[in-house]
Amino acid sequence: MKKTIQQRCLWLVALLLIAANTGVHAAVDLTKDGVIYRIVSVATGKAVGNGNVATQNTFLQMENIDQTAQGQDWQVTAVDASKGIYALYNPHYKMGVDMAPNAATNTKWRLLQWDVNSSNENQQFLFKAVGGQEDVYQLLCNSDNSRVMTMRSDGSIYMDTDASSENTYFRFVDTGRTITVPIVNNSYLITSKSYNLALTTRGNNTTDARLYGDTPNKKDHSQVWLYNPVTTGKNTANVLYNTAAELALDAGLDGKKLPLLWTASASNPNQQITFVAVDGQDDVYQLQYTNKKVYYLAMDSEGNTSMVTDQTSEATWFTLTKTANVVPVKNDWENQAVFAVNKEAGHATYMPYSSTTELRADADRYAKPWLDPKSSEVMSLNGTWKINFVKNPSQRPGEENFYGNDVDVSSWDDIEVPSCVEMKGYGDPWYVNVDYPFADNPPKISMKPGLYNSVSSFRRNFTLPEGWDSKRVFLHFDGIYSGAYVWVNGQQVGYTQGANNDAEFDLTNYVHTGDNNLSVQVFRFTDGSYLEGQDAWHMSGIHRDVYLFATPSTYIRDHYITSSLDASNGYKSGSMNVAVTVTRKSETDANASKVVRVRLISPNGKQVAENTATFNFADGETGDKTQDVKFEGLANLQLWNAETPNLYTVELAQFDAKGNEEEAFATKYGFRHVEIPSDDHRVYINGKQVYFKGVDTQDTHPLRGRSIDVETMIKDITLMKQANVNTVRTSHYPRQAKMNAMFDYYGIYVMDEADLECHRNWTDNNAGNYSRGISADESWKPAYIDRGTRMVLRDRNFPSVIFWSLGNESGYGSNLDAEFAAIRALDPRIIHYEGATNAGNATATEIWSQMYPSIEGNSKPMKAEANGNWAKQPYFMCEYEHAMGNSLGSLQDYWDVMESSKYGIGGCIWDWVDQSIYSPTDIKNGNLTQNGFNKYVTGYDYPQAPHQGNFLNNGVIGADRAWSAKLDEVKKVYQYVKFTGYSKSAGTVKVKNAYDFITLKGYTLKAVVLEKGKQVAEGSVALSAIEPGQVANVKIPVDYDFAKATTGDDVLLNLEVTRDAATTYAEAGYPVAIAQYQVADRAALPNVTLPAESSDLKLVKGLMYNSVSNDKVQMNFSDDGSLEDWKVDGVSIIKSNKGPEYENYRWIENDAPYNNDPPSYDQSNGIKSKKATFDLAADKKSATVTVEGVGSWSNYKFVYTIYADGTTDLNATYTPQNTNTSYDKAIRRLGMQMAFNGEFSNVSYYARGPLENYVDRQVGSILGRYTTTVADMNEYYLRPQSMGNRQDLRELVLTNDEGTGVKIETEGQVAFSTLFWTDQELKAKLHNWELSVPTTASSRSIYAHFDYMQRGLGSGSCGQLTTSKYFVPTSGSYSYKLRFTPVKKDVTGIATAETTDDWKVAHDSEQVTISGNIEAGTVVTLYNVGGQSIGRVSASSEVPSLTLSLKGQPRGTYLIKMDAPHGHRVHKILK
Repeated sequence: MKKTIQQRCLWLVALLLIAANTGVHAAVDLTKDGVIYRIVSVATGKAVGNGNVATQNTFLQMENIDQTAQGQDWQVTAVDASKGIYALYNPHYKMGVDMAPNAATNTKWRLLQWDVNSSNENQQFLFKAVGGQEDVYQLLCNSDNSRVMTMRSDGSIYMDTDASSENTYFRFVDTGRTITVPIVNNSYLITSKSYNLALTTRGNNTTDARLYGDTPNKKDHSQVWLYNPVTTGKNTANVLYNTAAELALDAGLDGKKLPLLWTASASNPNQQITFVAVDGQDDVYQLQYTNKKVYYLAMDSEGNTSMVTDQTSEATWFTLTKTANVVPVKNDWENQAVFAVNKEAGHATYMPYSSTTELRADADRYAKPWLDPKSSEVMSLNGTWKINFVKNPSQRPGEENFYGNDVDVSSWDDIEVPSCVEMKGYGDPWYVNVDYPFADNPPKISMKPGLYNSVSSFRRNFTLPEGWDSKRVFLHFDGIYSGAYVWVNGQQVGYTQGANNDAEFDLTNYVHTGDNNLSVQVFRFTDGSYLEGQDAWHMSGIHRDVYLFATPSTYIRDHYITSSLDASNGYKSGSMNVAVTVTRKSETDANASKVVRVRLISPNGKQVAENTATFNFADGETGDKTQDVKFEGLANLQLWNAETPNLYTVELAQFDAKGNEEEAFATKYGFRHVEIPSDDHRVYINGKQVYFKGVDTQDTHPLRGRSIDVETMIKDITLMKQANVNTVRTSHYPRQAKMNAMFDYYGIYVMDEADLECHRNWTDNNAGNYSRGISADESWKPAYIDRGTRMVLRDRNFPSVIFWSLGNESGYGSNLDAEFAAIRALDPRIIHYEGATNAGNATATEIWSQMYPSIEGNSKPMKAEANGNWAKQPYFMCEYEHAMGNSLGSLQDYWDVMESSKYGIGGCIWDWVDQSIYSPTDIKNGNLTQNGFNKYVTGYDYPQAPHQGNFLNNGVIGADRAWSAKLDEVKKVYQYVKFTGYSKSAGTVKVKNAYDFITLKGYTLKAVVLEKGKQVAEGSVALSAIEPGQVANVKIPVDYDFAKATTGDDVLLNLEVTRDAATTYAEAGYPVAIAQYQVADRAALPNVTLPAESSDLKLVKGLMYNSVSNDKVQMNFSDDGSLEDWKVDGVSIIKSNKGPEYENYRWIENDAPYNNDPPSYDQSNGIKSKKATFDLAADKKSATVTVEGVGSWSNYKFVYTIYADGTTDLNATYTPQNTNTSYDKAIRRLGMQMAFNGEFSNVSYYARGPLENYVDRQVGSILGRYTTTVADMNEYYLRPQSMGNRQDLRELVLTNDEGTGVKIETEGQVAFSTLFWTDQELKAKLHNWELSVPTTASSRSIYAHFDYMQRGLGSGSCGQLTTSKYFVPTSGSYSYKLRFTPVKKDVTGIATAETTDDWKVAHDSEQVTISGNIEAGTVVTLYNVGGQSIGRVSASSEVPSLTLSLKGQPRGTYLIKMDAPHGHRVHKILK
């Protein structure tokens, strides 16, 4: 007791000394700005201090009072003074007091100093006055009131839990001194010293808004500035932040030197503020910014602001008045914490029926769960709604004119749901990638100039079905872009974000018998849009299905099906578990005992097993109950995989206590086991290592935008299956549940990806691929978790889902780790996230995933990563082979590396289908085509948005889903039957079964032998049951002596494997694999043999030109050798002055994806000079013209040998001069261009075909004879570019409709193309529908290229360019020969049989007509290029014509195969 009295005397003396020396008042005002306090223990009289240490993480200690100790000076800063919440701050060391609740165990809750942040709960104290003691307080932890600041016996200070101890009492002693230095995380009015005007935004809360001065008003949030540290990437800096605007003060030093508002960025020097105290002026500061020079913010008497360099100007003097921090009232659509209001928790997909009988009666949907249900418990709300559209949220209608119960909206427009409103003419669609249409200032939506955040208000009525008034009624949305409020009968139900996740609301308490109204208000952009920054058209609306469904009042809310399979029995036996969750929401629900019956039905419809579970709820008990319904001892299971997608049916039915059935539904389930074995590190399914041969997909449709229909979904999947694609990545959001059901049914492996991409925010806040933005912002974590877990909860019963993906291109941050953990807690499937791999981190991914790896080079080296990544994870290319425009080069090379690697499991091509659309205006006007092309639009057509032009068209196929040349290559590279060797002597071929699960029984090998391109033998044989992975020698099933074939015979062997039986996606006999072998090479061109009657040639050297001519041929050359005119039998072969000339130029988007050629690459051919010599043979039967060109790209030598019968040989030699191998400066092609007579538009060729092919994209094209037209050699690239090339040209015939023309035979390596436009003309257009062709043939030019080599295509628009082996050589000389021979009607040059050669093929958009003397027994088949027949017609007797329908087929390439008793022909058309 004495000791206590002595201690009190000591501290009392100390306080008296302080009071005597400072003249303090008896009471303190904690809200007073800048006051310096001593915080003194009532128990000991000692003061809280930091030992005069400036570093953070220094522990606080009780010290003897020292008036000179700056470490004992503390200011009290208000967090929320009305609630008594304050923070403590040392103004000398700029440190705050932190409670350290997360420190190590021995120092946890020990007070220390840390960077001040009064918004941090660790620094927020609740001041509790001690009764009867003036200025004495207990300091409680604001977030945990059980803890109070306590002085311990050793002088240390902790937040302990004994609030009764006197050691928790502290007196705040006013020292009489004030310091008004700005404190970070505190807010101020910044007032001009000279004019008493406060700095303000005047309520203009947009980027680029000017700043002014107004009469000071603490209640005006536009005048309140938070002195705030921000972090951008690796940079942290203090800025002045206007919380109401959620933007920072920017000095504007890069422009007009006028301060303005802008998105906060620590790396922007125009925002990095320094407060400079003005000498001789108390509490007066200058606001200093430095960007090359030092500037100061100045204000004039009118309140105008500017940045000046005059440090002496009093216009730069400002005072700071501390004010309460602004806590803005956020809109739900601008608040990352609000993404689901009154929304149901996620659950597995199901459609309820009233009974098992009704369930099974809906047989079509029972078999195909994507079909609309015929259930009394489901009511579709798809159809006609009313819409009101405004371009600003402030203009949106409210209760009185929208969602009120009695509002009449009959005058509003009608709109079909589901749809995207922009595609219906409401607002503009915007293509955006790696950016936002709003400022990157999360969570605020501040639209960029010229753009708007539209709001669409939808309303419709519905009649509650009979009997639903006693049930629980739910409203279900499959998807809404981007956020929406929901009202029913005038009452607000809830709010949702997450555009591509389900949103479900319980309407039970809102609906009533009879007529009801439903109102949905959709915001185009919300804070959720920061997580929806995908490479896509950005649209809005109720874009997926919407429906009501009813359940019993106590009902089955969820079911989760899992299985455990026995590896020792080939995974064909094991157990299944169904975790059934039953929910009772109301304590008044009657009949609280429920029985759930679960049945397992085999793929053939037989019941395998049945079990039940009973759920009992006590009186008044509500909530969820989950029970496991187990099925043990399952045997002889039919496993699910992409090759044999066997689906069982799991039926669930709920019964009340009396045994009355209340509801039933069914879920398809596939038994399969997925793992990454520890001894292999690749992915195995059912014990088999699987390669994932995939594509990335988008929801896109040219008429519907982001709202795609069932027909389109099935079209995509069937094309994928036909092209040997086995994997889909749902980039970058989950597909509709109905499409997952299709993946299950048809057999597609799925990487299910969360609707999450914040690409712009990541790149703005990137630090070594770690995000310092919202991916690492704790306040966004719930939104990340919600998007991931809702996907998993909905989709985890689908067997096709093999992987979960956390999202796309959002950097790596703590929120991804949290999402990973949340998903892992729900389901054991493999989790993928490329962003973690990109950051060199393996905690948020179980797959080593890369985008656009390179086969060569050091940028994401595929070979190294696929064989030795440090995490030893399966190697996956989540995006590769960017298929923009004319691309997809080196696909076979990628897979050669993949299939020979240690960790490789496959990849997904970016992407499946072009995203181009029709403009809504053209849709409305029915103007969907122009110049014979679909009139699609791209980002170029909506330039107000931050677009990337045509970068949205990266599809393997076009927007209309027609088969393409690129898909040909995919089908071949991805094929599952491989030919690994051919024996000419034995007449056998080695066939490898590369399927994982099925034998080759049921498949047929077909063989065709060609001599000089003409079919001479064919045959077929049924393949034996070759096991997966095994190789068998198979006798080639043709009657042909391969051993006798010798060089010069030009013999080809074509092999094709077809599937005998029809499948869900292809007809019987569909080809699944091809190969071609060169049995015997072709011969060199023979010497020209002239007819005896050939007239002598004349060589005339004139003033205008030099002529070689006789009565058969005339060729006129300029002095430098340019061929100006060429006639045979009076018919012009070339267009005037457009003879052969060297050409280097080509333009494809992979060479220059953003519309511009590199500066080093112009459109000229680089030829600087030419010279020519002219010689006539002594016998005058031939003449020689030698032309030599000297150029910057290549020199060339053309040697024309002109024969008296009109035949001309052209020997071309190219000698490259440009040795630069950099991609933008290297030679792109070695070859010539010439323009033929526009009437020669019928094309027959012997080369690789039938579609275009290139040096690095030709394995899917085989040598053969094909016919087409110049118009039909075009390819459907929306952005016009070089196209139509065919490799390995042997013969080309161009004729007019009368059969007159020219034949070109080759010797050496030649590729060709024929188009109505030059490459330069193609480059000049943004859309193919801008290309026109003269209406008369005589006005047209046919531009033909004959190249020794073009550089490979690669996929350089994003990723690998092309590999070195596909570069045009930079040294040496390279030659080929072209022989031009005139042809007339009776000479076709390539005909297999006269009958087929004489037939004419014509087509329009509706049908194909084949006309001529068509003999009996002829069969004509129309195919897509993949080999799927679309139509077939035959002639039982001789007929003049046959027709095939094209109606309903997408625009694109089709093949017409004509098989007659005396000939065969393949003709390509372009619809």
